[in-house]
Amino acid sequence: MHTSAFSKEWLKPNSFYSLLGIVRNWLFIALIIWINVQYWSIWLYIPSLWIIGGFQFTLGECMLHNASHYTLFSRKSWHYHLEFLYSLPFFTSVTLYRREHLKHHSHLGKPGKDKLITDYEQFGFSKPGSNYFWLWFIKPVTGYAGYFYLSKVTLKPWKSSGLKIVLFWAVILTSFYLLHMLHIVLLFWIVPMIWCHYSYLYWSEVSDHFNTETGTRSNLNPVINWFTHNNGYHYLHHKYPTIPWFKLPAFHKQMAEKTSDVSYGFIDTYKQIKLRRVDYQ
Repeated sequence: MHTSAFSKEWLKPNSFYSLLGIVRNWLFIALIIWINVQYWSIWLYIPSLWIIGGFQFTLGECMLHNASHYTLFSRKSWHYHLEFLYSLPFFTSVTLYRREHLKHHSHLGKPGKDKLITDYEQFGFSKPGSNYFWLWFIKPVTGYAGYFYLSKVTLKPWKSSGLKIVLFWAVILTSFYLLHMLHIVLLFWIVPMIWCHYSYLYWSEVSDHFNTETGTRSNLNPVINWFTHNNGYHYLHHKYPTIPWFKLPAFHKQMAEKTSDVSYGFIDTYKQIKLRRVDYQ
C-alpha cells in the first residue's frame, strides 16, 4: 500500500450518504410500482421487473455487502439494526452474509474454501467446452438463477438470523394481506427478486472473479457504478475492503493502481470470460 496516499480519513463511513443511497433505491422501487399500478400494461410491467430487480440487487447485494464490512454507518450496531432495509427482505441477514463473505475474502479462488469456485462449477462455467453464450446470456434468465440462490436460503442459525427473517416476513405478509395488497408483494417484489435480482447476482458473481488473471475483475462503467453504489471497483475492494463505497472512485484515482482485469460493461465482461481459460481444479 502507498502509505503516503493512504490515511485513516479514507476509512470513515458516512451514515448520511449511506442512508441516502438506501432511501434512493427504495424510492425508485416505490415510484416504479406506483407507475405500474396507475398505468397497468404487460408491456410496462416486464421492463419494470428488470428495473426493480436492479434496485433490489443494489440493496440486497451491494448495500448488504458494504454492511457486512461495516462500511455503511459510523456505528457498527446500525448495520444490524437497519438490516430490515437491505437483508431481511432478501431472506438473509447481515450475520449470515458476513459469515460467508469473509470466508470468500480469506480464501479467494481456493477450491473447497471459496464458495464462488463451487458456484462456477455448478453454473457450468468450469466444464471443458462450455457454451459461454448460453451460460452468460440465457441460462440465468430461464429461472435457473432464482432456483439456484433460493435453494441456498437458510434459517440457521435460528436465534441470530432465522427468527428475524421469519418475523420480518410475517409482519410484511400480514400487513399487506390486511390492506388487500398481497398481489403487490407478489408482482412487484417476489417476481422481480426471483427472476431479475438473482439474475443480476449471477452475472455479478461470475463477472467479479471468473477467468481473471489477477483473481478479481473490476467494472468501471460509470452508469453501472451509479446504480450499484460503486460495486464495480471490485479489485480495489479486495485489496482495501474497509474503504467505504462512496470513496472508492476517488481512492481508485489517487492510488492509480493498474490491473489487467477491467471491464466496461456487460458485453465486455462476456468477451473476457469467453477468451480466457483459467483452471480452478
